[in-house]
Amino acid sequence: MNPWEATHPVSLEKAKEKIECDFPSLKPVGVKACGSGFDHTVYEVNGEFVFRFPRRQLGYEAMQFESRMLKSLDRISFDGGFEYPKPVFYQEAEGDDYPYVGFTNVKGSVLTEETDTDLLHQHAEELGNFLKKLHTLPVGEIDADPDHLQRLSTKLRKHHFHDIASQSAPVIPELLYKKLIHYIEQLEEWENVSGNTPLHGDLHPKNMIVRNGRLSGIIDWGDAHIGHPAVDLSVGYACMTPEVRTLFFNAYGEVDERTQELARFKAVFIMTVLVRYAKNTEDKDVLRWGLAGLEKSLS
Repeated sequence: MNPWEATHPVSLEKAKEKIECDFPSLKPVGVKACGSGFDHTVYEVNGEFVFRFPRRQLGYEAMQFESRMLKSLDRISFDGGFEYPKPVFYQEAEGDDYPYVGFTNVKGSVLTEETDTDLLHQHAEELGNFLKKLHTLPVGEIDADPDHLQRLSTKLRKHHFHDIASQSAPVIPELLYKKLIHYIEQLEEWENVSGNTPLHGDLHPKNMIVRNGRLSGIIDWGDAHIGHPAVDLSVGYACMTPEVRTLFFNAYGEVDERTQELARFKAVFIMTVLVRYAKNTEDKDVLRWGLAGLEKSLS
């Protein structure tokens, strides 16, 4: 079975039927497909809301994490300079169906649809400031769990990392692939590094929204958790060249060498995952950004 295949697919027709039944105040419901991610099928409703339906068990769990985090941010009126979704509608599970959630619509296009893979360079300082504000929020006011997935453990992920790279090899240029394999093979093995920071948890190009050529929103908070800031700071490696990365880190604040090493690992890992996803789904847009991200994060 394809690892990205939905165990709980929700067609446009089914989504429309469910939303009209569960939320009659939205009638007449106009539904437009927004695409699918790793874990959710997403529909725009009446141009104002985005409804996310879990495609599989991991999507259901991510939806719970996302709802809790976004409710926390909304409650404390967090303003990091970019839009983020606000949960408005929630429908409990019915039969074998998962629950689903409707959020305010962060309008625009997904960053991976942009041809310019250097687009975030103009936002280096803004992103640094956004993460600085997010990471300094009082932990006691954030409803999120610790990092149970051990996202920064190379001891846990190194073997799997090598497998993902091998599966991605057919779509990675030869010299870049050799560079990737060398990075993985020389990677030291360490246990997960814990932290006490509120995190987005999955800050990569498929989870960013662009409007009028500029970054405008941060979406998909399904990996939100309390952990080490390197998880989010990885965006500086995945989407920026070294000279621009310096501006990003300067805006964020002092970042020690160990945190930078962890951030690079997270960036190389998630970009390799994106490349494999793009290969399996034949998504040329994601492949373009994934390959560009590997080049940047390995430089």
